[in-house]
Amino acid sequence: MSGFEQDNPYRISKVRLETMVDTIFAFAMTLLMLGITVPESSMSQTATDLSADLVKLIPQFVLFVIAFLVLAFFWIEHHRQFHYLRIVDPTILRFNIAILIFIVLIPFTTDVAGAYDGVRIAVLLFHVNILIVGALFLGQWMYICRCSHLCDAEFDSATKRNRFLLLATIPSVAILGIVVAFFSPPYSLLVYLLVPFIFTIRQFTGNK
Repeated sequence: MSGFEQDNPYRISKVRLETMVDTIFAFAMTLLMLGITVPESSMSQTATDLSADLVKLIPQFVLFVIAFLVLAFFWIEHHRQFHYLRIVDPTILRFNIAILIFIVLIPFTTDVAGAYDGVRIAVLLFHVNILIVGALFLGQWMYICRCSHLCDAEFDSATKRNRFLLLATIPSVAILGIVVAFFSPPYSLLVYLLVPFIFTIRQFTGNK
């Protein structure tokens, strides 16, 4: 335990919390793949039906990739946020517990949206799930920016602003997905493909 953590009256270890977060993220990312079921058919039908069955799974594979990349983004951003922290207080702990609740839900909402991509409520469950996680990450960053006593050192206003805009990307895209879902539920899931392009643009403009 570091000297900083020894001064923490709540004795909440930053390292232990990071370990739990890493474990749950890895578990959630693995569960995504388990949601894709192997087509079942007899051996006599396999040669003719397997190709058609695999084609039917394409929407689920696409959503798997989207959900995996979104989870990877959240995991990377968690690492970056904790880079600034030296201690964990009860509010940070509550943020992380709430984040992990909805991270664990992502494989479930991904399965539902993948199986019923033409059903609005099924797709909305996925969008709302992502929106809540994104909002929690954004709220945690705003809290970190206000609580300098939790951080190793002060960081400038440009860093605060740039990271705020970066973290606002996923919730903004999720809101767009919710809007599109009322017109075309399946295509609303593709809005998350905008995220890599947004990040690329931000890099070219110097906002990393």
